[in-house]
Amino acid sequence: MKFSELSTSEKRLVGVVATLAALLLNLLVVKFFLNTRSQLALQAAQKTTMCDSLRMLVADAPVWEERANWVQKFQPKLENDAAAGNALLNVLKENASRNGVTLAKQQLVPAKNETGAVAVPVQCELKANWKNLCGFLKDLQGPDRFIVIQQSRLRVDPADATQMLCDITVAKWFAAR
Repeated sequence: MKFSELSTSEKRLVGVVATLAALLLNLLVVKFFLNTRSQLALQAAQKTTMCDSLRMLVADAPVWEERANWVQKFQPKLENDAAAGNALLNVLKENASRNGVTLAKQQLVPAKNETGAVAVPVQCELKANWKNLCGFLKDLQGPDRFIVIQQSRLRVDPADATQMLCDITVAKWFAAR
C-alpha cells in the first residue's frame, strides 16, 4: 500500500507515529550524548586533580629529598635485634618511671622488615591516669628517636575508674639492612 492511497486520518496517524518515533530516537541519542559528556567531564576533573597533585609533588621534591637525606643520615643502623629490643625496653622503663606510668607484661617481638626500614617492636601493658599516660606518649616520640606506636588498645581499669590500661606495641625503626 502506498502513502498516497491512505485516507487523511490514516495519513495523520502515520505522521503522529513517525513524529513520536523520531522524538523517541532523538531522546535516546540526546541521553547517550549527555551521559557521555558527564562521564568525560568527570574524567577531565579527575585528570586535572591528578595533574595538580603531581605538580605539587614535583614542586615539593627538594623538601622530600632533604628529608630523605636527613633520615638516611640520622636513622640508626641495626646491629643486634635483641640488644635493640632491650634498649627500647629500657627507654620505655625510664620514660614510664619519669611519668608515673606502671609498665607490665613486657614482651620482645622479633624484628620485622617494614617498607624501607627494620622495626624492632616491644609489647607491654601500661597503667596510669590519663594525664600521666599522655605525658608518657608525648615524651616517647620525637623526630630523632625513630620510635613508632604501632598498635594500642586503651580501656578504663575495671578495678579503678581513674586509671587507664593500655596494651601497646612500640617499635624503633632502624635503617634497612
